[in-house]
Amino acid sequence: MGVSAVVVDGRPALRSAELRAARWLVPVLAAKSALNLAFAGRYGWQRDELYYAVAGRHLQGGYVEFPPVTALLSAAARVLFGWSLVGFRSFAILAGAITVVLAVLVARELGGGLRAQVLASVLVGFSPLLLSTNGLFQPVSFDQTATMLVLWLALRLALGRGSWLALGVAAGVGLETKYTLAVVLVLLLAGFVAWRRDVLVSRGLGLALLVAGVLLVPNLVWEAGHGWVSVHWFLSPRPSATDETRPKFIVDLLLVTNPVAVPAALAGVWLLVRDRLLRPLGAVVVATVLAYFVLGGKSYYAMPVVFFALAAGAVSVERWATRRRLAVAGALYVAFFAVSLPSVLPVLPLASAIQRGVVKGRSDYQDELGWPRLARQVGGIARGADVVVAGNYGEAGALELFGRGLPPVASKDVTFRYWRPAVSGRRAVLVGIPAPGAEPFCRGYAVAGHIAMPTANEERGLPIARCTLDGSLRAIWSRIPG
Repeated sequence: MGVSAVVVDGRPALRSAELRAARWLVPVLAAKSALNLAFAGRYGWQRDELYYAVAGRHLQGGYVEFPPVTALLSAAARVLFGWSLVGFRSFAILAGAITVVLAVLVARELGGGLRAQVLASVLVGFSPLLLSTNGLFQPVSFDQTATMLVLWLALRLALGRGSWLALGVAAGVGLETKYTLAVVLVLLLAGFVAWRRDVLVSRGLGLALLVAGVLLVPNLVWEAGHGWVSVHWFLSPRPSATDETRPKFIVDLLLVTNPVAVPAALAGVWLLVRDRLLRPLGAVVVATVLAYFVLGGKSYYAMPVVFFALAAGAVSVERWATRRRLAVAGALYVAFFAVSLPSVLPVLPLASAIQRGVVKGRSDYQDELGWPRLARQVGGIARGADVVVAGNYGEAGALELFGRGLPPVASKDVTFRYWRPAVSGRRAVLVGIPAPGAEPFCRGYAVAGHIAMPTANEERGLPIARCTLDGSLRAIWSRIPG
């Protein structure tokens, strides 16, 4: 259902159906965004957000685990909102709103009417994962938007009304947002080779590849100058609190989709794969999920293509849904949403969330607590020191953001290794580095305290110690664990 003009008082106007769709979409977007904003500052900065905030102070072509767009957005957030956590996270909330609009456009592109478009906005907008990820400033929110944009543009190409140039721009920017988009792009091209070679021979593919390549140049130059560190990182990733076994991958994928919405996603896949014109898009959804399952990826890596399937499935649901069926399915959807909400967003007061085990059950919540307190604790110990050496990026980021009157902060963790401060003195405070890890680079190790955290995250109980470096920070840098 495209936008067309009719004449009203001599002026073009949108069709009434388009206006009705907009009247429904705006309240959905407003409700979803308001829900995220209402709890955006509830618990505190998450450890990854601290890292991204500091990355925004060091704009460069790449970072160890992510390309540069996230840092650019971090810098923009700081310019607009200072160090407001709600302002920082509003970028992720805006990305989520755009993802919902793209879901509506996908449903409309596939011939869905008003009901299908509304269903697409609700199924995607209130999916547990989109709400959850949009509650934090992280690359995953921006990747969801980029992937949905790429798939919508590819859908338009498959239907004969798209632009390779637009897809090339979206792909280049998307790859500079999160490397995982490469999986979708490779599978998309493979799908076109298998079923729609006519699309590949249409004008513009070469230009699209050129544009995407040009957009990747800053990252490629940075990687080449840093020994392709990101490639090594992803080939040998460190353990993470969100790692999943393969059975857990399946369970988590169902839960973050909302189990009541899973039939809609399956219907969307079927709608796509049964039509030869659209089969490459359906194959991308199936193959992406299978690829992350086989390779041991995390379930949320696959969710952008699931959002696309949900948007497509809304068209099938529109045809199936009588008023009674829709009421029953809607009641079940809302019931699951309500039960899962405390694990999706920090709707509970902190004390209640800790008491009920909600914080213990979600690592993101654990990683949002205690950082300002850590900075104050270190500040009381670091008087007279020349440098603070932190064991990981969460500690380093917290000390950078919340430290008052601290000496320069250094860490060998991830991209912090390239931001070594210029320090000549040798009196150091070590945060989160036990004695065995300190032996190669300092002497006189003396514990001055232990990290106090309100929940049992990975920092809690680690030592804060004083020592004397064996040489200048530059001289002993290679001996610090990272």
